[in-house]
Amino acid sequence: MSIKKILLSVLLPASIVCGARGQVYQGFSGGMMLHTGYLFGKDAGAPVDAQGRSYSMQGAPIGIGGSLRAHLWKHLRAGFEGYVSTLHSGMSDQAERLKSGSYVRVGCGGLIADACWQTDKVWPYVGAAVGGGALHSLYIVEGNEGDWLAEPEAYVNKQGFFYVTPYVGLDYCLTPRVHLTFRLDWMLAVHKLALAMPSGPRLYFGFMFTHAK
Repeated sequence: MSIKKILLSVLLPASIVCGARGQVYQGFSGGMMLHTGYLFGKDAGAPVDAQGRSYSMQGAPIGIGGSLRAHLWKHLRAGFEGYVSTLHSGMSDQAERLKSGSYVRVGCGGLIADACWQTDKVWPYVGAAVGGGALHSLYIVEGNEGDWLAEPEAYVNKQGFFYVTPYVGLDYCLTPRVHLTFRLDWMLAVHKLALAMPSGPRLYFGFMFTHAK
């Protein structure tokens, strides 16, 4: 089944309301993006040191992901996104308290919708994403990741969360089919009805491949 048919079968039921006004589907776009930013928040249940300080990390992650959208009406786009981000202890402000090999890794996916204004060269857009994900944490307090010995003190945890992410972005049209895309968002992650890790701003850069009328 082609990408067009997948998008039509999944996203176009929402366009039935247009009825006699004619065809709504305007094309699709999708691609991959690299991102970084600053993630923070309490890693629920994270261990504490002798001074009572949590080992929860915060800092600049490195990640990759992508999105796929159907273009509906003149400005509306809707689709899906998914990505993975990793924050290593070396990029955290608490790196001196955790051994090399410690990390938090985020895997997320959800629905996205935005309003996009198409000009000849620039497509600004604003929207939001909602979805869910899982936070994997590995804290090595004593030990060495470079050997095959059991670590004297390490903690592993996995927890799920729900997120809402408002975003703004800009596509620059290299060709009618290939765009550079830039996106800035702010993830609001919720775990057990409280804001949690991973929350914070992120900046994306990548390519989008577009087939739009």
